[in-house]
Amino acid sequence: MQQSLAFLLTSAIAATSACTIPTTPLSNTITDRFALQLQNASNPVVHNHFLNIWDWGGGDQHLFVSPSGNSTNELQLIDGVITLSSAFWDPPRRAVINGEYEPLDNTTKMFMTERGDPRAIWNVVYGCNPDTDALQIELAFKARGDELGGLMGVRDFNGGYDFRWKGPGTSVNNPERPWTHVTLVVVHNATFS
Repeated sequence: MQQSLAFLLTSAIAATSACTIPTTPLSNTITDRFALQLQNASNPVVHNHFLNIWDWGGGDQHLFVSPSGNSTNELQLIDGVITLSSAFWDPPRRAVINGEYEPLDNTTKMFMTERGDPRAIWNVVYGCNPDTDALQIELAFKARGDELGGLMGVRDFNGGYDFRWKGPGTSVNNPERPWTHVTLVVVHNATFS
């Protein structure tokens, strides 16, 4: 009986400690520049790290988990598409999903380019920080171009982690290079260590 009571009390405390999610919808355009922080508390190697960019040649910017690459506070969200600020990039670079398809885990790379590859499209939503329970603004994956659904995550790439999309309904995983689903959190005025 004591264990059941303790479980109920713990469950009640956990239920009441969740942050309150506002019901007002958010715009899918964020013009104030920001950084993106990754969250997945089950994987401390990537949890609370940031999305970094790396000049890969030909004008493309590849996306890596910090500390790989270069930190940036220069992201914007334009009609749901992560965009490197046009104040620094002319033409602007946009997040697309169209690189290095891997059949072993059914993932495709997300990177930044000026080309017209299928765009990575996001919804802006409220969420609760898994560490502090604070209200935060997150990007929820919506579509790869016209293809709705799927999840964004990261996977080992030459000692770092790059960003990979899994299409809807995909459950296959490569145990030699595990893919980790991540939540992307909008952080204004981020400081990098």
